[in-house]
Amino acid sequence: MEKGTCFSSIEIKKLTELAKLIKKKYGVNVWFVEILGRRWSYIAGQRVEDSSIFSPECVSISERFGVVSDHWKQVPPKIREQIKSLLDDMAREYEQK
Repeated sequence: MEKGTCFSSIEIKKLTELAKLIKKKYGVNVWFVEILGRRWSYIAGQRVEDSSIFSPECVSISERFGVVSDHWKQVPPKIREQIKSLLDDMAREYEQK
């Protein structure tokens, strides 16, 4: 497991690849975060050097996980639900370890 995260490096790589796919298909930057109280802690996502997000959308996916995005609503609702389901499954697997 990566230091300070609840996911393994393999799971983090999967989330980063998913973020790249979302960027390629929908033109939307997505960063996955763990919600720790009021702090939203980066887990995975494509690192973008030239991205300047003036008012990012912070979207709570569950009590524990969220997404920060520059244009989250451009991602189709069905895809957003699949992302939520994926994060829920990953969190459930982690808690069973």
